[in-house]
Amino acid sequence: MSQFIATTALLEMRPVGTPADRSLPRLEAILARDFKDKLSTKLAEPIERRDGAGIDWYIDNENDDPIVRLKDLPDELVTYYKKRLDADVAMISAAIDQYETRTDAAARGTASALRSAVRYADESNIWVMGDAKSGQSSIVLTAWGYEPRTSPLAGNNVIHRREKVFPASAQVVIDHSPPPAAENAQALPLGSGAVVVQQPRNWLRVLSSVLWVVALLLPFIIGWYLLPACGVKIPFTQTYIFGWGDGEFCRQIQNPQLETGRSQGTALNLDLISVQDQVKTKIGQCVITPPVEAVAPASKDEALIEKEGIQVDPNETSVSLTWANENDLDLIIVCPDATPIKPGTDGSNICGFASKVDMNAGKLTSDPVEYMRVEGPLKSGTYKVQVRYFTNNDPSQRVNDFTVSLRQNGIRREITGKTTDALPVVGTDREYITVTEFTVP
Repeated sequence: MSQFIATTALLEMRPVGTPADRSLPRLEAILARDFKDKLSTKLAEPIERRDGAGIDWYIDNENDDPIVRLKDLPDELVTYYKKRLDADVAMISAAIDQYETRTDAAARGTASALRSAVRYADESNIWVMGDAKSGQSSIVLTAWGYEPRTSPLAGNNVIHRREKVFPASAQVVIDHSPPPAAENAQALPLGSGAVVVQQPRNWLRVLSSVLWVVALLLPFIIGWYLLPACGVKIPFTQTYIFGWGDGEFCRQIQNPQLETGRSQGTALNLDLISVQDQVKTKIGQCVITPPVEAVAPASKDEALIEKEGIQVDPNETSVSLTWANENDLDLIIVCPDATPIKPGTDGSNICGFASKVDMNAGKLTSDPVEYMRVEGPLKSGTYKVQVRYFTNNDPSQRVNDFTVSLRQNGIRREITGKTTDALPVVGTDREYITVTEFTVP
């Protein structure tokens, strides 16, 4: 079911790239092909409004999950989902860099389309769909493929008016004496004190008037000369009136060169159609083999975990422990409130982590792995990752080299260490070795 999210005004933003780069079906196909459901971010579907003033954004919401703007959530959830969004943007940006290193046009087009997917107007266009407190909700982007308009209008809104200047040749003389009689007004000299204003005649205005008159008269003059030669043709007939020779001077005469050119043009069009048909046939016979993209090999711990039927998400928060003998090592996570989560226990209702794989506690293997991941809301604070040497199942192997892998915010970090059965005993258990710590905001 498609659900309306929000409307954005086109007056406040401008598009990035070409319309093809902002095609949602094309981008969804590229993301599904390159990332195989590894992204937690989804793109809303843009529908342009009929008045052309904005865009309505929709998202498929089959389960009728709540959709909340990210900035309306508590600060700790805002920080958490921003980190997940940053991790998705980092994965897509890395793919863009790989495509840009290639020289073919298809790769450049794919890079341009992916660049539109990670561009959005501002943070008010980030939404969370689902139960935000679970930490597993999807991130929805609206106004993607657009950026805010930041160019202000130029100018200071001042209209400069041209100063009116009197012509230099004008002479103005003011006399305060009584005006002369009307009959003597024409005989006053310039020096007598009368008001005299002399301005040159505006020849440009006169010339413009003459040209307008000529432009109006020219069609009538041309018609006067053509009418006697061609006459006037009565519509829908071949009859001419008011002309010389019954309009014979203006009748169209077939041009042999024009007819020859038309015949050659028709023949060329037929040849072009034949060539196009041949090209279509050749294209249909071609079989294009799509390039095989190299897939990065999974790490050792991921391969061992997937053998147990569990899929590892690169963006998840999880911890794994691997070693190379039949001895039993334990992976332990200590919550911020000092509660330990040991192998085989589900602490997701305590601080979020749950134990998913525990090896060499019963059936022995020389290539074991232990694995814990987040399956509930994480508490804020510092988590400790510890390793314990629980049981020595192989007397020939007293020293255990181990590797701890920590995944957080799309980044995988490995820490190596070593433990022996010679460590001092605390109660009935051997000593707990703190390997690393990580913080959840």
